[in-house]
Amino acid sequence: MTYDPISQDPPVIDADHPAMMLDLRFKSHGAMLNGVVYVPQGADPHPAILLLHGFPGHERNLDLAQILRRAGYTTIVFHYRGAWGSDGDFSFSHVLEDAKQAVTYLRQPDVAERFRIDPDNITAIGHSMGGWTALHLAGAGYVKRVASIAGVNLGMWGETVADSPEARECSMIFFNASIHPLSGVTAELLLDEVIERMDDFDTMRYATELSGLDVLLVAGERDEGVPPSLHHTPLVTLLEKKTAQHLTHTILDADHSFSDKRIALARTILDWLDSDA
Repeated sequence: MTYDPISQDPPVIDADHPAMMLDLRFKSHGAMLNGVVYVPQGADPHPAILLLHGFPGHERNLDLAQILRRAGYTTIVFHYRGAWGSDGDFSFSHVLEDAKQAVTYLRQPDVAERFRIDPDNITAIGHSMGGWTALHLAGAGYVKRVASIAGVNLGMWGETVADSPEARECSMIFFNASIHPLSGVTAELLLDEVIERMDDFDTMRYATELSGLDVLLVAGERDEGVPPSLHHTPLVTLLEKKTAQHLTHTILDADHSFSDKRIALARTILDWLDSDA
């Protein structure tokens, strides 16, 4: 019987090098960030997954972290500046900076050794705002393999808000209802940021770079907050136009958090990770 990390525990336990959950703390631009690392069993360096949560971070996809660890991936989850107890002030710009710093930190030899990471084999997987962050990481050359799950395009969001008073009001309501776990930020600051940096935040600007990488794009058909027609399909179409060689994309019958499709989501991610890029 083939071992299935989604539904089974490891059939053999490595008592000398067991699976572990380790505390993670590292600095980004002077602020100390908090996180956790899920280390698989086995002594050899493992491929790593940087699992990036969305805004504000209620859904951390820790079920995926456990599955990925059972599949042999060291999986890292951390909180951006100003989020869930990490130092500093939250902003979307800081999210991008913190993710880049995380990759740089994980590639340090002593850190890679502690977490049993292969520093040359780090994949970014993000959900919602985390998907946007993961794609920007890949576009900027920090990783060569990337998955965006219900990824939002903040650049497109900023453009929409700038052109529509109704969209602006809806965004203010959303931000005000969501920022309680975040420090040093207001709804007004976030709204101003997505408008002022809409060009920088536009995921589509990295289409040329992404077309040469191994990319997975997953969306939820019932996602009302980040509808696939606005945030998923346009990027798929552009990447296909650029003849992306290693693009995998799918739309699952799910809401934004894939609430009733967790197994299907996990299977989609593992199938992609196991495929030859």
